[in-house]
Amino acid sequence: MRPHNPMPESRYEVLALFTGAMVGASLSIMGSGALMPFFGAAFHLGQSQLGWILSVQMIGSVGMTAVAGMLTDRFGDKAVVLWSGVIMGLALIAASLVANFTWLLCWLLIYGIGFAAVTPAGSHAIIFFFKPEERGLAMGIRQCGVPFAGALAGVLLPAIALHFHYQAALAICGIITLLACGLASIFYREPVELQGERVSVRAMLIEMVRISRNVRLILLTVASMVLMCAQFALMGFLTLTVIHWGYAVPVAVALFTLAQIAAIAGRLGWGWGSDHLFKGSRAIPLGIIGIATAAIAFGVSSIAAGSPFWLAAALAAGLGFTAEGWLGLSVCAFAEIGGNENAGSALGVGLTWTLVAAFVTPTLFGALAQAHGFPFAWRSLALLEAIGVVPALLASETIARSLSADLAAAEHLVRPE
Repeated sequence: MRPHNPMPESRYEVLALFTGAMVGASLSIMGSGALMPFFGAAFHLGQSQLGWILSVQMIGSVGMTAVAGMLTDRFGDKAVVLWSGVIMGLALIAASLVANFTWLLCWLLIYGIGFAAVTPAGSHAIIFFFKPEERGLAMGIRQCGVPFAGALAGVLLPAIALHFHYQAALAICGIITLLACGLASIFYREPVELQGERVSVRAMLIEMVRISRNVRLILLTVASMVLMCAQFALMGFLTLTVIHWGYAVPVAVALFTLAQIAAIAGRLGWGWGSDHLFKGSRAIPLGIIGIATAAIAFGVSSIAAGSPFWLAAALAAGLGFTAEGWLGLSVCAFAEIGGNENAGSALGVGLTWTLVAAFVTPTLFGALAQAHGFPFAWRSLALLEAIGVVPALLASETIARSLSADLAAAEHLVRPE
């Protein structure tokens, strides 16, 4: 079904607009890891307290992602991407104007509320505009906006913080977020089919509860939660871990940036592979990523002062390719389970629980690192990632059975009596 716009736009234009919005909106959260040394110096914080800077941004997202998914189904991508951008941009600008750690956390919490809508608003459109055999790569391209923002933030934000202050870096993030989301909303010509269905809140909640009981969604969500732990450990603590190895701050930031570049390659590569090598399966690649992430996290735990730089760089790149390269697969799988009508709600349910892991990980990982050291924290993460392979494989089996049942039912309907 094609969009019924008087001026239908290219699907690649849609992809570009929402990828740009993703880049702008993700600068702050992805730049938090690169700014951790500056936050620590400004507020004299320990590892556990530094973890709260990332965790608090996820609290708002955890509480609002399901709502954001429903709002996207109700009002459409165009409206939601605009208002979420306004909330995020103004919150970051406000955060740049305060010099108190508590108030900083409060404004980052509000930023997180707006960030909850970044993934649902736009993913809905991609599911509509792209064919099933193209969605993995398309969603991977869009989700590349997150590590691209991380790579950009790794270069831009520390430089701004060094020459001015971390507050100037936050203000720049807020302005870019406002511009990126505003431009996406202005130039996106939304198809009639995606402008939202005017249904009651009660009906939307009933549908969301129904979707949340889907076994495929539950298993994929659990697998995604485990992988999200690795992603936020990378985002929050790779820079500090590299400094712990004995490298200077500029080298640590460079390796963090390298991890983000590798994550871009990972999101493209895993998305293409799920379309072409795994015949549309999103669950099998997630299981492979879990195994690889466990091995690399164990490798990170084994690095010590004096280890060769090439090994540190290889581990940083590998961690980015796996631990941050998977999200497009999960987003695509969640949206496909919901379909055109309920993609936002399915994304809201899956991402809400996935973001719970994002909220818990920085504080817990930071506490483990502070109490037992970074090697112990990374080994614990490696064990968790190995366990997380199980729900991914179970999801693959469940999806295969469901598809077989659907095909059998369709064949029964068309078989002549």
